[in-house]
Amino acid sequence: MARQYLQALPWSTKSAFAKEKFDNHEGPNDEAMNMRVSKRSALARGFAPFDASSARKGINFGYALPDPVMFAELPWPDAFDGRTGVAPADLPQYTDSAGLPELRTKLALRYGVGRDQVMLTGGASQALQLLADGWIDPGDVVLTEDPSYLGALRMFSIAGATVVQLGMAAEGVDLNEVEAILQTSTRVKLFYTMPAFHNPTGHQMSYDYVAKLAALLARSGALLVQDLVYSELPYNGPAHWLAPGNNVVNVHSISKIAGPGLRMGWVLAESDIINGLAHLKRDGGVSPVLSNVVLGLLQSSALDSHITRLREHYRAKRDGVHRLLQRSRICEPG
Repeated sequence: MARQYLQALPWSTKSAFAKEKFDNHEGPNDEAMNMRVSKRSALARGFAPFDASSARKGINFGYALPDPVMFAELPWPDAFDGRTGVAPADLPQYTDSAGLPELRTKLALRYGVGRDQVMLTGGASQALQLLADGWIDPGDVVLTEDPSYLGALRMFSIAGATVVQLGMAAEGVDLNEVEAILQTSTRVKLFYTMPAFHNPTGHQMSYDYVAKLAALLARSGALLVQDLVYSELPYNGPAHWLAPGNNVVNVHSISKIAGPGLRMGWVLAESDIINGLAHLKRDGGVSPVLSNVVLGLLQSSALDSHITRLREHYRAKRDGVHRLLQRSRICEPG
C-alpha cells in the first residue's frame, strides 16, 4: 500500500512523504520480515529496483538503454592487453579507492584537469550516491528542475533530502527563485542539473546561464552537480557545460558512449572533494580489468570514432520518430 502510494505521488510530495517515513522509520512489511532495517533501506523499498531484464522487452525511456546494435560497431580491446601500460599481472589485483591511476591520468588529460581531480566510480549512479552520502543529512535540501532524472531524485530522497523541484523556462529554472530559496534556507546542499541534453526534456542550457547558477550557489556554499552522461552525444552543434572546480562537480559515464555493462563512471572536482569521496568509498577501487578496457579505448582513436557514429545513428532515429509523430493523431505537427 505504502509502496504504491509513494510511486504515484508527484515528486515534490514524494519528498515530504519520504522525510516523514524517514523520521518515523517506517518501511513496508517490516513486521512481517521481523527485522529492523535502516531508515534509508526502509525508504528504498518504496521504489522499484533497477530491472534491466524487463526493460529489454520493450521501449523503456526511463532506463535510457543504449541501442545494442551499436555495441558490435566498437572494436573492443583485450581486457588484459599490457600495451595500455598496466602490467597484466596487476589487473586481477585491487587498485586505489579513487580508481586505476593510469585511467585517471588519461581522463585528466582528456578534460584538462589534474589526476587528483578525477575519481572512478561504478557508473554515474555510484558517483551520485557518493555525493549524496558525502553532502546530505536528513532534512537537507536538494534543488533541481521539474522534471528531472528519476534515478537521482530517488537517491537524494532515500538519503533523507527534501527535494525541491523548480519549473523550467526557456533558459532553465528562474535564477531569482533559486536566489530567494538560498536566502531563506541554510540547508541547501546542492543543485543537481543536466545542462547538456537534460533528462527528460532534452533541453540544452547556455554556458552563461549555468555560470550564473554556479555563482549563486557558491555564495551559499552549495555545490552545482552537473550530470554529463549525454554530453558527448550532441545531434546539432556542440553542447556546453562548466569545467569542474570550486563548487562545480561533474559526473561522467562510459555507459552512453561505449556500454553500460562496463559500469564505469567518473567524478571531476576539486582535489579536496575527490579526497573526501575516496574516504567515503573505502574499497579496492572500480575493477582494474574493466578500467583497462576503458583505458585501451581512450588510448586509441576507436572511442572518438564510435562517438561520431553514435551521433549519426541516434540523430537518424530521432528524426525518424519525429516524422512518425508528425503523421500521427496524438500530437500537433510542428
